[in-house]
Amino acid sequence: MKEKIFNAKCTCRNCPAADFGGKSEKDQGGSEARVMVECRRRPELGFFDPTNVTFEKCSEWISTPYGYFLKDMRVMILGIDGYLGWTLALWLGKLGCKVSGVDNYNRRNWVKERGAHTVVPISRMTERLHAAKEVLGIHINFREIDILNKSSLKEFIDEIKPEAIVHYAECPSAPYSMIDFEHASLVQTNNVIGTLGVLFSMHEVVPETSLIKLGTMGEYGTPLSGRPLFEGFFPEDAVLHWKNRKWSMGGELTPRYPASFYHITKVQDTINVHQSCRYWQLRSYDVMQGVIYGVHTEQVAADPRLRTRLDIDEWFGTVVNRYVAQAIIGFPLTIFGGGGQTRGFISLEDAMQCITRLIAKPPAPGEYGVINQMSGYYNVKQLAETVAKIGSEEFDFDVKIQRVENPRIEANRHTFEPIFDKLPDEFGFIQSNTLENEIRRMFKLLSQPHIKSRIEEKRHLIMPRTWWSGVKKEVKRIEMLNNSIRETVAKQ
Repeated sequence: MKEKIFNAKCTCRNCPAADFGGKSEKDQGGSEARVMVECRRRPELGFFDPTNVTFEKCSEWISTPYGYFLKDMRVMILGIDGYLGWTLALWLGKLGCKVSGVDNYNRRNWVKERGAHTVVPISRMTERLHAAKEVLGIHINFREIDILNKSSLKEFIDEIKPEAIVHYAECPSAPYSMIDFEHASLVQTNNVIGTLGVLFSMHEVVPETSLIKLGTMGEYGTPLSGRPLFEGFFPEDAVLHWKNRKWSMGGELTPRYPASFYHITKVQDTINVHQSCRYWQLRSYDVMQGVIYGVHTEQVAADPRLRTRLDIDEWFGTVVNRYVAQAIIGFPLTIFGGGGQTRGFISLEDAMQCITRLIAKPPAPGEYGVINQMSGYYNVKQLAETVAKIGSEEFDFDVKIQRVENPRIEANRHTFEPIFDKLPDEFGFIQSNTLENEIRRMFKLLSQPHIKSRIEEKRHLIMPRTWWSGVKKEVKRIEMLNNSIRETVAKQ
């Protein structure tokens, strides 16, 4: 029996090669209108009904491990020099996509501002591009462009005519946005105004292109009511009861409860992208991403020059990456407050799989979809204990755990019930990597002498000193939870 492919029955309504001629699928009165299209790739078809041709029947869509994929698909990555952007560029290039991208090296500069560096050495972009061609046979069309420079960005988009745009070009740091007014305004300008420019550029030159926009699970926050974190919208059967009346909430955007000035920018993006799909019939997936951790994909591991960055400083390092680095240099793992703060997580490798599957099933014109991208959720104490156990038992590190003051404004413990059904149910996602396996990969890579020494050089930047309250001081230790995991295991 032939295996069912998740996007096989998608039609030209979903295909970015279908030219709708600027026509909406709804007339001004809001009723369905019959729209005929032309195919930019197959002009010999003339005008036809976009619902008559499916991906599995179209010669331009070919079978891949991630569903049917548009042959030689043109994908543009905004923020291509970053942790995720560079990894995705190699991943998609190896899949056969024609990859282009822009970056202004802000991430490198922001980390330098802290006095830090990526602990996994990375090459200059010119060397990265050369290595991608030499080792993997991938040509990447790169331009140094700031997304705030709308005219330059629009010109490049018009030149490439990408069939999908993946937007990673935002400042991804909550602590960075909380330093002071200057940093908060920089983050909000870069993220909100930059994304607005992307939306206008798409509307003006590539209205059929799908946008994969990186949001964050942090947009939802941790609602005081403890309600589930639905995927962007309330489900159809959600009902609001108030003063003996009730209303259907189905299809309405769920409330947001952002945790920092950075997270506020993501909420603003959500509104801007959602309304742009409504105003202009753009098509977009808003990816509410869990915390990404790890160092491995087949492509970045192919050559040291192809490695992606890994940060461990308090501004740009994320929890699992920081914990493994701390364990390797004997720095006690830092649990903020009580350690009950819970978040969604996904490995770097699985995050790439997710984005690829979203690209393979573009939204229809005017469709704004929200996907919660994660493969599981943990609290920070569980993560520390997992890293400590693997580091101690399998790699012979003497790993200690400490509780420190929490510089953030958040509850030490809260209800966290995320819904993340769309990826497996609608896009065929199957988790390929476990938390434990990726932690092992990280220990193997980060314990190499030249990388361990880079971690040691920046150990003074591990302990946070950026407080949400605005006070300027390093957090203090509250208590050691045990002498070391090694001693605890020995006593059992």
